[in-house]
Amino acid sequence: MRSYLCYEALPFVKDVIFISTPHRGSYLSVGLVRALAHRFVTLPLRLMEQSKELVGLAEKLDVPKELRGSRTSLDSMSIRNPLMLSLADIPLAPGVKGHSIIAIRGKGDYHQGRDGLVAYKSAHVDYVASEFIVRGPHSCQAMPATIEEARRILREHLAALPGSCAGN
Repeated sequence: MRSYLCYEALPFVKDVIFISTPHRGSYLSVGLVRALAHRFVTLPLRLMEQSKELVGLAEKLDVPKELRGSRTSLDSMSIRNPLMLSLADIPLAPGVKGHSIIAIRGKGDYHQGRDGLVAYKSAHVDYVASEFIVRGPHSCQAMPATIEEARRILREHLAALPGSCAGN
């Protein structure tokens, strides 16, 4: 259980860039989409066996029922998944600087926006140093605005390195 629930910071990671990251899940992981996926998606036998072992251990440890049972990626991405919601509120490790690039389709108030899979309120976290809104779909990695923002962040990181001449 420890390997699933306890995380340690990697000492060489100093900056992270979240791009369209569903920190609090996807609104598509509930309802009809999830029900259809459960009917058509099957898990490999070995994974099912490991899941059964975890379920038995979870019952012995009195783990909340929301965290028990066979889980698919849709279950994990549910906006009702208590584990995902808890993870979203854990700040980055000390010394790690975070940045978010959040895609929003259409115009209007981005606070109410969505990218086709993830709502702004799921992608937003308070502990990042910068947040950049790109107007586009969830898969915005190839969009010029996303690329330019990632370059800006990487240049900033490079300039902060000891002995860097990036600012010249």
